[in-house]
Amino acid sequence: MSMSIRAMQCFVAVVSTGSISRAAAALHVAQPALSLLIRNLEEDLGVVLLHRSARGVTPTAAGSRMLAHAREILGRIDAARADVREDLKAPRGTVSLAMSMSMAKLLTVPLLRFSLEHWPDVYLKIIESSTGYIPGFVSSGHADLGLTFSDDASVDLRFQHLIDEELVVVSPPSATPGKRPAPAALHALPVMDLQALSGLPLILPGHQHSLRRLLDQYQQRERAEFRVIAEANAIPQLIELAQAGVAHTILSYAAVHQEAERGEVVLHRIVTPRMARPVFLCRSDVLPLSMAASAVADRVSRIIADSRPGAAPSRTKLR
Repeated sequence: MSMSIRAMQCFVAVVSTGSISRAAAALHVAQPALSLLIRNLEEDLGVVLLHRSARGVTPTAAGSRMLAHAREILGRIDAARADVREDLKAPRGTVSLAMSMSMAKLLTVPLLRFSLEHWPDVYLKIIESSTGYIPGFVSSGHADLGLTFSDDASVDLRFQHLIDEELVVVSPPSATPGKRPAPAALHALPVMDLQALSGLPLILPGHQHSLRRLLDQYQQRERAEFRVIAEANAIPQLIELAQAGVAHTILSYAAVHQEAERGEVVLHRIVTPRMARPVFLCRSDVLPLSMAASAVADRVSRIIADSRPGAAPSRTKLR
C-alpha cells in the first residue's frame, strides 16, 4: 500500500513548496523517486492529487482533501511520539481547550498562570466559542478538550461532569448615591424567588443559545413565564445592558462575579427553585488523550471545583 507515513510527508512537502523539484531538494531525495512515489500514491487512491504544469503543481479537489487528512495524521503521529517520550511530572506538547466566554473568564488566567509556572514545555491554545460548536471541535480533532453545558449522546465523545454552576439574576447597580454595593460572594448574595424574577424586564439570549434553552426548561417545569423584552446572545452585551440600567438578565455566577465585586451590577441568588447548569469536560472517546492534555484536564477540574464554596467536582478522572 502506497499510503505510508513517508508518502504523506512527501505529498505535504510537494504541495507546500508547489514544486516536485523543490520538495525533492528539501527532503534530500532524487526528483524521479519523489515523482514515482506521488504517482504510486495516486494509483493506490485511484484519484489525481496534483495539477501539473510548467509553473509547478497545485492540489486538485481530491488533493486538497488528502492534504488535510495527511496533515492531521502527521500531527497525531508527532503527538504520539511526544506522548510516549513524556515524563508524567513534566508534560510537554500542544493542548487546545475550547470553551464558552463565561468559562473563559473563570479559567483562562489561573490555567495559563499555572501552566507557565509548572509546565514550561506545554503550549496551551484557548479556543473561545459558542458551546454548540465545541463538541464538533473535539470530535474533529481541532480541540483536545472542550467545556460544554450538556452531555448530548455522541458515539465518539466522552463527557465528564465537573460541577453544577449556579445561575444568578444580574441587575443594574443601585441608583442611591453613596450606597455600598451588595456583597458579591455567592453565599452572601441576597435572594430572589421565582415570582419576583418573573416580574422583572429581562434581556436573555436567543432560543438557540444553551443558556436560554435551560431557562425555558425551568419555565416549563415551574409553570412560570419570564418577561423577556429583548434578546442578546453575547455575554458582554448582556452585562453592559444591566450596567446601563436597561434591563435585568440571568447569567452564571462565574460570568459576572468580577463586575459585581466592582459594584457595577447587583446579583441575586435564585431560590425556589435554585437554578444551575451542569458543566461537562468532553474529549474524544476514539483518540487517546496525551499526558499533557490529561494534566490540563485535571487542572481545569480543580479550578472549577474551587470556583465557589461548597462545589464538589466529579471524582472520575479522564483516562
